[in-house]
Amino acid sequence: KARWCTPAPRRKPTSLPISNYERREHERKTLVTAATVVFTLALTARLLPVFIYPSLNYPDEIFQSVEQAHRLVYGNGLVPWEFVYGTRSWFLPGVIAGLMEFARLFGAGPAYYLPIVGVALATLGASSALCAFLWGHRFYGYWGGILAGVFTAMWIDLAYFGPRPLSEVVAAHVLVIGLYLMAPGYVVSNWRRLASAGFLLGLAAMLRIQLAPAVALIVLWPAEGWRRNLAPLALGGFAVFLLFGALDWATWSYPWESLYRNLALNLYYGISGQWGVEPWYFYGGVIITYWTPIFAAAVLVLAYFGAYREKRIVLAALAVFVVHSLIGHKEFRFIYPAILLTAISAGIGLAYLIDRLSRQSKPFILALPAMVVVILTSVVLLKTENYRELWTRDAAVMRASVSVSQLPDVCGIELYGIPWFWSGGYWLMHQKVPLYWFEGEKDFAAHQDAFNTLVAAGDVPAPFEKKTCFGAVCLAQRPGSCAPLPMQQSIDQADIPSGLTPELKP
Repeated sequence: KARWCTPAPRRKPTSLPISNYERREHERKTLVTAATVVFTLALTARLLPVFIYPSLNYPDEIFQSVEQAHRLVYGNGLVPWEFVYGTRSWFLPGVIAGLMEFARLFGAGPAYYLPIVGVALATLGASSALCAFLWGHRFYGYWGGILAGVFTAMWIDLAYFGPRPLSEVVAAHVLVIGLYLMAPGYVVSNWRRLASAGFLLGLAAMLRIQLAPAVALIVLWPAEGWRRNLAPLALGGFAVFLLFGALDWATWSYPWESLYRNLALNLYYGISGQWGVEPWYFYGGVIITYWTPIFAAAVLVLAYFGAYREKRIVLAALAVFVVHSLIGHKEFRFIYPAILLTAISAGIGLAYLIDRLSRQSKPFILALPAMVVVILTSVVLLKTENYRELWTRDAAVMRASVSVSQLPDVCGIELYGIPWFWSGGYWLMHQKVPLYWFEGEKDFAAHQDAFNTLVAAGDVPAPFEKKTCFGAVCLAQRPGSCAPLPMQQSIDQADIPSGLTPELKP
């Protein structure tokens, strides 16, 4: 009896095997954590031009989008000739106006809508790094995703252009999301996902019509299942085409008016040539000038390796580059979509090389130094003269313009030695008063009773007194009120095309 009642000796507990569910859950959490880190890194880099290094890459950044949004929300804004002749869609200004209306829930003025609009655009830009991470993870595992994501997050051009309200920039980010939804590294058969991808790809083309050939190449490239996917992709693209037609009908005179006028003015009248024509090899020289030959060659080689698993990324970049090289008027910002796609492919290519080189060792042994090199490359490029100029272009005027919005008793503003199209406009000044830009000392002296606030590049003339200076640009005021004086035309008359047919005149 005693023998049967004696408790059995305790055994040392053994570890239970991990179930497939627990393993999948651990992998999911690890993936989400890595994706969050990559996205946060990309967002932080793209917020630098918003909060730390405010600058102006080109006047279109303000007057083609955010200035018109300010005009919608607050009723005042300078009007460039494109919004007189109806060559621009109201889609992008309308979206930004929605963000500004949201900001009014907290308060009025740049202190409220600048951060909200900047963060929204930076978030959209950071989504490209997230797509790169997901591509890299799909192709080359956990560290492959981190390498591709970090490369896209930290490449200097993507951080600089990422939060800017330029149509080519916004269109590029939308295109990347659409491409990922369509081709995430495996064959997609979900009809709704493909229709959403078609909508985003069509939206990219409508925002920037020069991207249409790249979008067509992406959709028609003979990958597995491409014929089966054409119907939902075309349906999504046609939906956004109808949306832009309806928007033009509501905001201009007839459907797709901005598209027609844009194509007619640029293809038939050659209006873009008035701002300069460059040779076909211009963009190649720009890339080498900014990236230096060594880094340019390295990125292109990595992009070549990245094409092993997904050719459409590189092919779309090549299509954008070729199309813009054939257009006479060229600017660095125009090929931002090609730079973004090339950087994504280069990040995937880096993941490929690390995967091949680390077959006999743990991937992080090579992945960590590779990420350090990527980040240091952008830091080194930022120290070069070309990128320093780019990141600080017109920065003093931008800071002075924001300071105008904080001044009391402003009854008129003069841009002294500053062209109106290189100013911050009402988007930054946010004063519901006349804005002037008189040329020459005689005109300035004859009309100085019409304004009491000065944004001056250089010496401040009497009787104005300096309030504060931002480098060579100073903010000044004089005591007293302002005499009424009609504003100048906010359209540069030299910019208006001559010889237009009646149907293209405003």
